[in-house]
Amino acid sequence: MNTQNQRNKFVPLKTITAAIALLGCVSHSQADFMEQFRDSKDGKFDVSQWILDNAVGFMPVPLIVTEPAVGAGGGAALLFFHETDEQKAIRQQNPDDVSGIPPSVTGVVGLATSNGSKLAGVFHSGNWKEDNIRYLGGFFGASFNLKQYENGSDKPNEFNMQGHYFFQDIDFRIAGSNFFVGADYVNMSSTTLFKLADPIEGVPSPEFDSVDAHVGVKLTYDSLDNTFSARSGTKAGIKAKFHGKKVGGDFDYQDYHLFVNNYTRLSPKWGLGVRLDGKSATEGVPFYAKPFIDMRGMAAMRYQADNTALGEIELSYDIDDRWTVLGFAGTGKAFDHNQSFSDAKWQSAQGGGFRYLIARQLGIRAGIDIAKGPEEWTTYIQFGGAW
Repeated sequence: MNTQNQRNKFVPLKTITAAIALLGCVSHSQADFMEQFRDSKDGKFDVSQWILDNAVGFMPVPLIVTEPAVGAGGGAALLFFHETDEQKAIRQQNPDDVSGIPPSVTGVVGLATSNGSKLAGVFHSGNWKEDNIRYLGGFFGASFNLKQYENGSDKPNEFNMQGHYFFQDIDFRIAGSNFFVGADYVNMSSTTLFKLADPIEGVPSPEFDSVDAHVGVKLTYDSLDNTFSARSGTKAGIKAKFHGKKVGGDFDYQDYHLFVNNYTRLSPKWGLGVRLDGKSATEGVPFYAKPFIDMRGMAAMRYQADNTALGEIELSYDIDDRWTVLGFAGTGKAFDHNQSFSDAKWQSAQGGGFRYLIARQLGIRAGIDIAKGPEEWTTYIQFGGAW
């Protein structure tokens, strides 16, 4: 408009009038658009209405990668939320309440890092029959440049691993209780290329193709008040996975996982989270599938062995209804079958962070954690809880 007026000062009056009306409509539409990101309850920035009331509504989640194992980088995930008609009606009738049953979510993910690693894929998380059936499935393609530390060595073996990862997971609630029985299937086909610093047990050559597949069975207890960002309740479970040629893999072994995550409100402002986690794999496990200490502040696969055990606590304080600050600390051990637990060295990490209640009606909190492990500092973008 401004450039055109400078070129021709004799624009017909009706054209100017129409343009003013059009600008008014655009401004009004823009204002209406921005209103979708303001919570009617407290007037604060909130994306609940956008991701739930729009057929094309989605939540873009930035993925800033600072994982020491793959270097710095980033990407994004587009999360599409799907409510049932009943869920939508309940939410609209009770706008001040947090949804008890989370909507289904479909996601598209892509990222790349400074050391050449990259990943892309799709997934779907579904809740059916009033949360009596839970499903998670997806397909990813990836190429990772990683490091493997043989027998606790400080000198890593560098390798590239690229391939495809397909997974299906389903849980069924038992008779209306908080217990779920479930099963899963995973098939990961990959090509691995090593730059060997030290020989690795079970690795026949610097380059090889393999398929690791398993069928798993599990029992889970879940009384969490929110799937995305729990504030109270417990989620605990035990899982056994059976890998082998009968289910499409090249390796015959089993691995087991036992975990407990508990969240307690110490007061209206203070919250405490406690995490206990243990993993074990039998003989025959490929080097990349061995358990490792999985904790904020530690690189993936840095502390790896046949067995791992760890504990972590997190203390949080609500500044107000939206903002929360938190601190956390944890420690763990990685030890082989021929090694006693007492002989293994404790590896510890600690840090702090914050969360913002970005989608009140879904109970979703997002923020940043900064952690210091035995060797380095790490930053994490968190969408929901860390566990």
